[in-house]
Amino acid sequence: MTLNTTISFLSAIISWALAIFLGTQLLSGTFEGRSCTTSCVNIVFWVSFAIAVIGLIFSFGGVSIGKSNWIKALSLFALIGLVGIYVTTMLIGNFDLL
Repeated sequence: MTLNTTISFLSAIISWALAIFLGTQLLSGTFEGRSCTTSCVNIVFWVSFAIAVIGLIFSFGGVSIGKSNWIKALSLFALIGLVGIYVTTMLIGNFDLL
């Protein structure tokens, strides 16, 4: 595995783990009963978004350089999905779309 592939694969795994943690915190009941409140959710959101974008950049770099194996393609699709989820969440939150 090249460095690009390793970074993109690890960032996909870390970003999905943080996205799942963020989703469980947002859906875990009343706001007062959550273990992760507004500032924590905000930090987790932006950190996982940044990791997803960094991984996406490395994935595009890895795929464009040459030999594309299944791990590169898998991490690229995973990170594109993550960035889409975060952008959609940002749009819904900022523009009150729902």
